[in-house]
Amino acid sequence: MLSFRSPFAALQAATYSTTNSNRQSLFKYTGGRWLWNESEQLARRRVHFDVNELMQLTARSLGSATCIEIEKLAEGNFNKTFLLTMDDGKQAVARLPNPNAGRSHFTTASEVATMDFVRNVLGIPAPKVLAWSSRCDGNPVQAEYIIMEKVAGKELSQYWDILSGKQKYAIVQQIVELEQKFASTRFAAYGGLYYANDLSPAESARTAYLYTDANGPQTCSRFVIGPTNNRMYFDDGRSDVVVDRGPWTSASKYAMALALREIACIEKFPKFPRPQGMHGGPRQYQPSAEKKLAVLNDYLRVAPYLLPKDPALHASVMWHSDLHTDNIFVDPNDPVKIVGLIDWQSVHLSPLFLQARTPALLDFEGPIPESFEIKLPANFDTLSPEEQVQAQKLRSMQSLYKLYEVACFKSNHNAYQAIQARKTLGAQITGLVGSLFSDGEPYVQSLLVAVQDNWEKVIQGTSHGHLPCPLSYSSDTRETQKVETEKWARSVELMEEFLRGIGAYGGWDGWVCHADYNAMKSKLHNAREQFLDGESRSAEERKQWMRAFPFQDD
Repeated sequence: MLSFRSPFAALQAATYSTTNSNRQSLFKYTGGRWLWNESEQLARRRVHFDVNELMQLTARSLGSATCIEIEKLAEGNFNKTFLLTMDDGKQAVARLPNPNAGRSHFTTASEVATMDFVRNVLGIPAPKVLAWSSRCDGNPVQAEYIIMEKVAGKELSQYWDILSGKQKYAIVQQIVELEQKFASTRFAAYGGLYYANDLSPAESARTAYLYTDANGPQTCSRFVIGPTNNRMYFDDGRSDVVVDRGPWTSASKYAMALALREIACIEKFPKFPRPQGMHGGPRQYQPSAEKKLAVLNDYLRVAPYLLPKDPALHASVMWHSDLHTDNIFVDPNDPVKIVGLIDWQSVHLSPLFLQARTPALLDFEGPIPESFEIKLPANFDTLSPEEQVQAQKLRSMQSLYKLYEVACFKSNHNAYQAIQARKTLGAQITGLVGSLFSDGEPYVQSLLVAVQDNWEKVIQGTSHGHLPCPLSYSSDTRETQKVETEKWARSVELMEEFLRGIGAYGGWDGWVCHADYNAMKSKLHNAREQFLDGESRSAEERKQWMRAFPFQDD
């Protein structure tokens, strides 16, 4: 963490005195480095602002005379976060979005309105906002910002590993209770939540009410539903395409907009970002705009029929999709009591069957158990002490996962049903089409073939009766699709092997901590040469692999 104290704070309100290099460290990303495309990555995370104005504004927001210190906290991917301390000991947190956080104005405006709604309408302990601005023009800080009260308590991550299974389950039960509030608050449209005075009438949904809960329709006129702030409508150049960003009035329109957005990106950009495999190399899958567009257009033909049959799962809800242990704050005197939830940026209003998921703090590496009879490995007694500890930890996490399912089934049944629905053919396809600009079209096409083969089951119990399947894949198309999917899977496996070999992970964008930069740069170079030597059968193939290799500057 970087901390700077003004030596003149006692004499002059909110004076900030530091060297230019130290001041620059507040603006730029300092949490690590990238092995490729570093200049672009750093530019997307640089925020220039008036430090003195931010300090003065925070002091006024707290009713203090002077801000005497600004401390840069550990950096996340999308924001600069600072802890500001006043002369009277009061503290507040200021968060400034990076350029990569989302659309200017909309991202901050929606985050503030969402935290207000969550805190004051749903009674969920989100941070209290003290001051904010989603506009840079006329803003003395010269950047978008949110100043909020410092959340009470400590991060759950400080306690999680030492809590007993019973204590962890107490945390899980509280999360289920919080998620029940999300699932039972059904909004009148899909998109993002805003204050009414932050959007023009053309940007907001015209609905008779804002949401419905156990007490019926609620108006809550301070808020409106506007364009989505889902980061998938911003990442990888998606912000530069002209597409429908909502609000939408039905789950069907929401789902079709996902595909239309990807089509617009594929038609605009020549390269496809974030491949999941070593595509484009010799004997590997060769992605193309034509292949992607064909799959997306096939999806659009059947999109309305792939939604869950239970309309309750179509409900527009908000959901905190990143509840890991650093975003959950607990009472240090009673570390099983949740007192705060942070990181509400990009929380949006989407169909329940796409929103509901197991909270991130329950993620683990290993098989998801199908029953409650979770056993240790048969060879447990022959494992090393370290391996035995890992096996016991895995069983503990698997047990907690199943206990979450039971609690969800009992207390938040619609969310439980939505999580189960994510496993269905239709929900799998709907959940994947929003990333086809990047990758995955052979697999999605294989699922669409399954839709044709199971069409009667897909529309069974719906009002579509004996509607013929809009898809018709010939035997030749099916054979080609099968070959393409096999090539795609091999390319994906090849990338997974490469990443394992250098100690990286799926979706890695080249980020490393400062201490590992030189070692990882050398390791990546050596692994690349070894890969090229092993996969190239000729000089021409080596050139093709060098062009296709994904872990290098664009």
